[in-house]
Amino acid sequence: MIPAPIPADDLLRLHDLHELGILDTPEEEEFNEIVQLASKICHTPISLISLVDYSRQWFKAKVGVEAAETPRDISFCGHAIVMDSPFFEVVDALKDKRFFDNPLVVKTPNIRYYAGVQLVTKNGSRIGMLCVNDTKPNKLTDEQVFALKVLGNHVAKLLDLRITKKQLEAKTAQIENQNQVLTKMISIIAHDVRGPIGSLKSFFELADQKLLDEETREQMMKMSEKQVDVTLSLLNNLVDWATMTVSDKTQDLKRTNVKEVVDAEIALLLQTAEFKGNLLVNLVSDTMELRIDRNVLGFIFRNLITNANKFTTNGKIIVYSDFNKQYDTLIINDTGVGMTQTAIDKLLSTDAVVTTPGTNQEKGSGLGFRLVKEFMQKNGGRLELKSEVGKGTSVLLLFPKK
Repeated sequence: MIPAPIPADDLLRLHDLHELGILDTPEEEEFNEIVQLASKICHTPISLISLVDYSRQWFKAKVGVEAAETPRDISFCGHAIVMDSPFFEVVDALKDKRFFDNPLVVKTPNIRYYAGVQLVTKNGSRIGMLCVNDTKPNKLTDEQVFALKVLGNHVAKLLDLRITKKQLEAKTAQIENQNQVLTKMISIIAHDVRGPIGSLKSFFELADQKLLDEETREQMMKMSEKQVDVTLSLLNNLVDWATMTVSDKTQDLKRTNVKEVVDAEIALLLQTAEFKGNLLVNLVSDTMELRIDRNVLGFIFRNLITNANKFTTNGKIIVYSDFNKQYDTLIINDTGVGMTQTAIDKLLSTDAVVTTPGTNQEKGSGLGFRLVKEFMQKNGGRLELKSEVGKGTSVLLLFPKK
């Protein structure tokens, strides 16, 4: 016996086979009907749709055999897929040096005759065979060979349709996701942006009509500045989130040095922290890396450090790392006002936007924390909160070990 050879392009061929998502799936009527028809046309007791995997041939549909698969190295189909001709025939296996002592020949199912046509994807990969077998020597007529080729082409088209269906389903899911993002953006803009802009409009109308005294005008100017800052922060978050969520470009999941990302975000937030007398400290391990999009990780830290600064005055905000057998963990710890367990439960258990004034009465949209939770979930992580009123808060980002 000569074992089935491995073609030079086998890795690419296997990739295309697995892309179909068909291996080990239940029987399907359209494939069963094809092998039944092939068996009738060719007058053979056995007919198979055989897909040649890494170390096995697996039968998507079968007539005349009980086995769901057999080893690749003894398979006739393993030989057939490497042939230049799309049709492969063995008239008498006992007289063929490749198969005369093959277990499939000398034992059940006692194959003496084999004929098959290659199943070729639109990428050109020969992923398997539509074949017929007999327990005695045989030879197909030209008409039977033609019919088998027609049926084989039909199988290949059915398999290609699976890829098209998967692509359409992925595109539909992407469009649905984009619609959800747009709906969410409209809701947030209507709720959190329209209000501050309406207040600014009213202020300018009053100022234009000279209906405000100097002291009131100064107070309203300061309030307007804060509203503009909050609205700008909200819009920046919305743009970042929508860009990363709606974009056709998938996340760039490279090994990302966490300390470098934290350094970059601290540099951006340093002036704001110093204004409140807060010290930002990065104690993340120099060697810590996560497989995550750098922009997403930056977004997470930017929002959590900003939030810690909002609720801390003349204190410290420390970012550090921790490791155990289950998780790579990042902690953002502050010495701020802290929060009650009720507030923690509300933040973690709802998708509603929750906002509380900061120590300098800073206002926020509450959107940032909600989006941080969303990004953590999408990257397989989870978020925990530990806090004590009057002592501070720790936000834990837990990433499972890969």
